[in-house]
Amino acid sequence: MKNKFLHLCTFAALVLSLGACKKDYGPTSLGPLQDSEAGIPVTVTNQNFFERVPIVVVTGVPASSLVSSTATNPFTITFQIPADKGTIKEITRVQTGATGLGLLSTGTAAQAYNYDATSGATKPVVGNGTNTITFTSSVAEYRSFRARFGTGAGNAGYVFPDITATNSTSAFNAQAPNQLRYFFLLTLGDGTQIIPMEVRVRLLQ
Repeated sequence: MKNKFLHLCTFAALVLSLGACKKDYGPTSLGPLQDSEAGIPVTVTNQNFFERVPIVVVTGVPASSLVSSTATNPFTITFQIPADKGTIKEITRVQTGATGLGLLSTGTAAQAYNYDATSGATKPVVGNGTNTITFTSSVAEYRSFRARFGTGAGNAGYVFPDITATNSTSAFNAQAPNQLRYFFLLTLGDGTQIIPMEVRVRLLQ
């Protein structure tokens, strides 16, 4: 009986000690199985798919559109933050290509997708005073941007892995899509700046 009592006491002490060792994870200390939640989440409200990143689909794209076609093929990307997190003042900077994320912070104004040659500076997309904002572009605008830098050495740090010479003749479809990668810097009404996850524009014939 005495031994059972001792075993019971030992077990109770062990349970209490395990409870005392539990670590509290806060906003700056992520637990091993916890989600990393953004303080101000940004969603793409018009995405067609989510495959690690939001994907917006553009259809009716000729196979040669990224090289020689005159096709326009417009598209939009709409961002939204929770209504209680304020408003989106503007899309301050836009980049594209495999190195686009790094160029959001290290690139020059002339390297930005939203560069305005007339003013010699980037041209922000101005919001409407709400928690949503829409970026509008086109395959034609991407083609013009790409032509400024080319795809070889000395192209101002740009890498276009999705654009190759074979795209001028090859067809792309849902099983083998061609995708343009976009990166954004958003500025909120209170001056907070956020870089949401990249958005891909999937081109289909």
